Amino acid sequence: MSEKIRITTQPGQLNEGLFGQIFLHIFEILPYLDSRGIRPAWAISSTLYGAPSDFVVIPGLLEINYDTEAGNYSDVNLLDLRYEQAVILGGDWDHAAALWSKFFRWPERVMKRADEFPSLDGALGLHYRGTDKNQSQVETNTVTLEDFLALAEDFIVTHPDIKTLYVATDEKNFLERIHAQHPSLRIIDSGAASHHKDGGIENNFQKGDHALLDCLLLSRCRYLVKCQSALSGFAKILNPQLEAYRVVANKLAWWTNGIPYFPDAYLPGLTSKNPDCQRILDRLMVGDWTEDRGAMKRYGRPFTYKKRKKYTVQMPPRWSVDGLHRRIEKRLDALARKLRR
Repeated sequence: MSEKIRITTQPGQLNEGLFGQIFLHIFEILPYLDSRGIRPAWAISSTLYGAPSDFVVIPGLLEINYDTEAGNYSDVNLLDLRYEQAVILGGDWDHAAALWSKFFRWPERVMKRADEFPSLDGALGLHYRGTDKNQSQVETNTVTLEDFLALAEDFIVTHPDIKTLYVATDEKNFLERIHAQHPSLRIIDSGAASHHKDGGIENNFQKGDHALLDCLLLSRCRYLVKCQSALSGFAKILNPQLEAYRVVANKLAWWTNGIPYFPDAYLPGLTSKNPDCQRILDRLMVGDWTEDRGAMKRYGRPFTYKKRKKYTVQMPPRWSVDGLHRRIEKRLDALARKLRR
């Protein structure tokens, strides 16, 4: 592979979230690039966040934190490179923050927008995501509005220094309930958030900018209480000193191959001295990856990154549905033969 490369994707290859897929896939190859001293050009495309005709989002939603030289580059597809060189990222937040900042920074327009908000020193950030991730029982447990409100209230009661809340949510009802529940606190939000797969949005870049803004503002808080979402998990990478807690299990879904979901999985679970709240947390944390002895032995202590065997990568870039179906059929046939014996 040429050392002077441009990392690319086709517009339809990355069809999941900005943080949970695009940023994560990129993050997983940064240790390889950094170890080789490679500072590539980028042309990452996404139909969910980019604009016709090329749909390029990086650079754009992220700024490159170094100068790329003029000249010819060899194009390398991100998925191919990830299949060959992806690593398993761990919970060493200082290392993760330093590595990310070697390559990328938030765009100036988002930084300027964030600076227009009041100071969030000493604030509690709350991220309640009521859609997709929160509903996926394979990945996590559903956090109801009532459960999250109870846990947020308990955290505020036990931290009397909190005078400001920053709320990031895709649930209008959640924001309304927080205002009603805490009328004496200053409550700040960035406006209604859209789901990353929502269509009919005039400017998909605005959708990405809003996600970046929420993440940045959450990172400026002192505390963070969150359900499962890579968006708020990345706030810990922007600010390793952020005191961040998750309230819900991060499960080892079948496609993870036993690897915890970065960055969320490495955040500590919230605990409470209130028996009712602790019962909620105990229920929400059922099935967490920390219950798996093998996973804890491999990933339970903070680490920078670990090598990942090729076969443990989720799927090769040229994987097909037909191929998966054939493998499932073969396994079912073998099981049927075994049962007939």
